[in-house]
Amino acid sequence: MSAFTLKLIALVTMIIDHVGAIFFPQFIWLRYIGRLSMPIYAFLLVQGYMHTRNFNRYALRMGIFALLSEVPYDLLFQGTWLEFQRQNILFTFLTALFVVKLLDASAKSRNIFMFIGAVILTILPYFLHFSYGVYGVLTVLCFYLFQKYRGIDAVAFAALTYGQYTQDGNMTQLYAIAAAIPVLLYNGKRGALSLKYFFYISYPAHMLLLYAIHYVLANHLLPF
Repeated sequence: MSAFTLKLIALVTMIIDHVGAIFFPQFIWLRYIGRLSMPIYAFLLVQGYMHTRNFNRYALRMGIFALLSEVPYDLLFQGTWLEFQRQNILFTFLTALFVVKLLDASAKSRNIFMFIGAVILTILPYFLHFSYGVYGVLTVLCFYLFQKYRGIDAVAFAALTYGQYTQDGNMTQLYAIAAAIPVLLYNGKRGALSLKYFFYISYPAHMLLLYAIHYVLANHLLPF
């Protein structure tokens, strides 16, 4: 299974999750399917970090789309242009990207301050209310720290997810463990297509589209 295929699975399951959350909250199974999205994206983030030729450009791109996605995210899930109760997942992934970079640098230079900085950044999403919080960053770290041991990374992620469930009792999140299956099927190849910017743009774009549909339906603006 190529990186392109994994991106498609993550995108489709994310859209299913958001459609379920906004339009069909009574169909909880849509949210179960949607749990696959975040860990697959977390795995792909690590792959992107390992293969990028320019970390600064990679992080800048992530940061730009995190900012561009915040208004669509707030509109869809909070019904307002901008609020700070919860921020979109790209901010979590951007934080995780810097955590991985600091851990990498601290291991090479044996710099304790870089390691401490990585620890501080890991818990930062909790205080800034980033989507998935510390759990989201730790998911990325599972795939990064055990990248050389195929299967162990998935087991570490499953253990992390179960630990998160025992803490908050969110049964829905347990279904995220199923994401280990496509991750284990990854063949290390990019795939026939890349469409890098398509997957970035699709995040804010699909939220704007879903918000527009919800707004039309809620305000009875349909002509029939």
